[in-house]
Amino acid sequence: MNTIWQNRWQALEKQLQEMIAGYGRSPNLEKSDTLKTLTESLLAFGQDQFGYFWDGFNSGQLLPDMMLPQDHIFRATLDQVAFDMAIIQHIAGQRQQPHLQKTLTRADQLAQAALNVAVDNGLLRQCGVLTYFHKSANIRLIPYAPLALVGVPFSATTTDMDFLAIPHEVGHFVYHHAPGLAAALHARIPLYPNWINRWIEEIFADVYGALVAGPIIGLSFQHILADNAQEKFVSDDGIHPPDAIRPYTYSQSLRHLNYPQAADALDNAWQERLAERHQPTEFQPHNTTHSAALADAQMLLESMAVDILTYLQQERQVSQPAPWSTDTDDLAALLQKFGTWLNKPLKVDWYGLTAVAQQIGVVKDGGKPENLRLKGSTQTWRDWFKAQSRQNPSLPVPAQAWTPIFTSGHWPVKGPEGNSNGGL
Repeated sequence: MNTIWQNRWQALEKQLQEMIAGYGRSPNLEKSDTLKTLTESLLAFGQDQFGYFWDGFNSGQLLPDMMLPQDHIFRATLDQVAFDMAIIQHIAGQRQQPHLQKTLTRADQLAQAALNVAVDNGLLRQCGVLTYFHKSANIRLIPYAPLALVGVPFSATTTDMDFLAIPHEVGHFVYHHAPGLAAALHARIPLYPNWINRWIEEIFADVYGALVAGPIIGLSFQHILADNAQEKFVSDDGIHPPDAIRPYTYSQSLRHLNYPQAADALDNAWQERLAERHQPTEFQPHNTTHSAALADAQMLLESMAVDILTYLQQERQVSQPAPWSTDTDDLAALLQKFGTWLNKPLKVDWYGLTAVAQQIGVVKDGGKPENLRLKGSTQTWRDWFKAQSRQNPSLPVPAQAWTPIFTSGHWPVKGPEGNSNGGL
């Protein structure tokens, strides 16, 4: 087998080890322990992941797949590791710039507060967050540490509204990490039309954002969507609902959460936006040649938003936290009041990563490590499956079995508008 992939992995391995040593020697680097532990976890996971496929293909235990050749598996795995390396280096560089630290500290607090809604209500074990500046809002879903890596726009240093994608991004983390959540949500939605199934994660993230932040996030997302080109405004990319109707997910969620004045005001504001966009009535579902009515899709979106909230509140006993904003029909005042709220001290304990021998966990200042796991583990069935494969090397593993090992339970970048150009 071509050893070039081994050489490439060894290059990444060496650089990861150098990063670990560097963060260990940098006590003045903000969040240095978290960065060091995160890099150690990435190294351990990368070693295990690359080794599993290298040994498995080399021995013939992993059966080939015509659609996913071996070189693609190695390339994508190394690319994903390298992408995370770059993010960690990016974070470390930003955390050494004093003029950025105030904004990042506030972003850390907001992201932790959003995450704690799921933790405090029993959807998740305690997890931590680490934020960084990026070209646009996004979340990096990593499989090897209980940490949400949330990107915020550079403009958040001066623009309060640009913090407001954080609850939505944290919603993606909750969707993928809360045991049984995604399966329960999919069981509640209609099987047809199939496009509603493809939108469920984004709908959940929007609903979760409304639960956390209240009316202000509905206003924020209208601003995010309103500047998109017309083609995207009425398109279905197979992941996100069309921009033209997506704000109704927020207003209907807010209505269900007892923000009637803000919900009505947001609907009226969006109707004005739609008039400027020539009142679109149809969209083309992803990978189809026929059109569907936006009004029908809007009804389904609104129904799903209420159904998700009903499930969270009644079956999972999720209670609404102290919101980031309150009910009003004055949208200008809503934004002004959010700025006032944002400038007040936020009482939330931030959780980072720490290493305990061969384990990692999350910890707050002065606290004991929680949610411990072995370095490099995912705490999913994938760890068990790889161990069983190695203990039984004569048992062949078909591609249908090793493909979800390769994708690692979703390891892409996700953003509110689908800027996942760094994922598999």
